[in-house]
Amino acid sequence: MKIAILGGSFNPPHIGHLILADTVCTQLGYDKVLFVPVYNPPHKELRHAASPAHRLAMVGAMAAEDSRFAAESCEIDRAGVSYTYDTVCYLEEKYKDVLTDKIGVIMGQDLAQDFGKWENAEKLAQKARLILALRPTEIRNKAFENKAKGAYSHHESEYSIDNYPHVMLTNPEVAISSTDIRARVVHGDAWQYLVSRGVYNYIREQKLYGYGLFDRVQAYAKEHLSVARYEHSVRVGETAEKMCALYGEDPFKGKLAGVAHDICKEITGEDMLSLAEQDGKPITELEKGKLSLLHGRAAAIKLRKDFDITDEDVLEAVACHTFGGENLCNLAKIVFVADKIEPSRPQSTDEYRANLFSMSLNAMTLSVVQENIDYLNKKGKAVADVSLRFCDELKKSAAKDAEGETQ
Repeated sequence: MKIAILGGSFNPPHIGHLILADTVCTQLGYDKVLFVPVYNPPHKELRHAASPAHRLAMVGAMAAEDSRFAAESCEIDRAGVSYTYDTVCYLEEKYKDVLTDKIGVIMGQDLAQDFGKWENAEKLAQKARLILALRPTEIRNKAFENKAKGAYSHHESEYSIDNYPHVMLTNPEVAISSTDIRARVVHGDAWQYLVSRGVYNYIREQKLYGYGLFDRVQAYAKEHLSVARYEHSVRVGETAEKMCALYGEDPFKGKLAGVAHDICKEITGEDMLSLAEQDGKPITELEKGKLSLLHGRAAAIKLRKDFDITDEDVLEAVACHTFGGENLCNLAKIVFVADKIEPSRPQSTDEYRANLFSMSLNAMTLSVVQENIDYLNKKGKAVADVSLRFCDELKKSAAKDAEGETQ
């Protein structure tokens, strides 16, 4: 039996993997292709990754649709960093009674570029048959893209696969990537036919990659907030979504953070305190005096714990929408402003918002922060120290933006 292996994160597996495996069998005469999900890849940091168990289950669901394919769990069973040489040695022993040729190792051009950096590259090239697949330019979404790590973050020509014997596969170049699929799942875009039926059903059943996330968060907000507070949250989400499109941020994140920002607004102060304490930051005297001021921090913890949201920009935007903060990401600035200027706010006329949106993000945020501080001072209410520092930082950033525009 001729066996080839296709390793990868499979986060998630998609039809591009099936097409590649089919090509290896059809074009090179392999009888079986084993899909081998990594436990911990040596060459990249996985972002928004499903657990090893979930990734193995998805590979199994995909492989079940063709008798020539199978899922191989050895790297996940082994745990630790996954090295292909170790996998080939293991599979040689496992299939020694049926193997009729060297095990084929399928790799894309992106990985092949750094093959010389692989663990035991020389031995692997002698022990296995290297199969190089054409890799199309992938559809990218930077927020969901895995990050190269260590020596693999720098490509060097002397590590070219050309230095090792290999077979070049003429596979169809299908521009599908797991990165793009993950983004599509969480954003609610079309992705159903980019994966096998089994993988599609598994992702939906297990709610992986934020499947149905916005609907679940919105439903929670609707159930746990008064009608007026819920409608305010929806308007904040809509405003933040529009602002994100204007200022080059992800509109989905703006909508999600906006709808979620007040989900803990109407729980008890004690419950807010209990949740907020879990972020590890000190509770200020101002917050101790009015526990409701902790609702943003409490909401961020709830989103992380109950909705498995790990996007730090979204969590920061929700946690900091009350006072602002230092070194905030752009999304947090947008949600802070959206909360203060959504259309039902008394001052928020179409003209008022249009004037704000003509400014840079920092200048716009500064205008709203200063307006909020002036309002609190006029009412004789305390202004949080972090809000004052936020204002000072924005003054410097807005001035720098203006200086850049005049150069």
